[in-house]
Amino acid sequence: MMTETLPEVFKGKIIALHGSWQSGLAVLVIEDEDRGTRMVHCENAQTVRCLEGAFGDVIGNAHNIKEDGGHVGKEIYYSVDFLNVLEAFTPVDDASEELIAAYEKTKNRR
Repeated sequence: MMTETLPEVFKGKIIALHGSWQSGLAVLVIEDEDRGTRMVHCENAQTVRCLEGAFGDVIGNAHNIKEDGGHVGKEIYYSVDFLNVLEAFTPVDDASEELIAAYEKTKNRR
């Protein structure tokens, strides 16, 4: 019998996104409610586009990340893989009941 393994879901506030389009890598800095400040690795272009779609005002005129863009201070639910690479995020305001329940289960496992 197989049991479904739910991903760990965390909740936090975006502090910053530091990235480089040249390397393709970025770090999403998150003030996690339960774990303090986390540096979550991510793919630069994809993450910037997702943040822009979710919050707007993320991309500057020179196609760079706005340091004080629309993503800063926003709360998200997020998951990471075993290498601490961002798998997915959802703005708290858009979270489904299932996502919130997964977060609560993760929180209760600690």
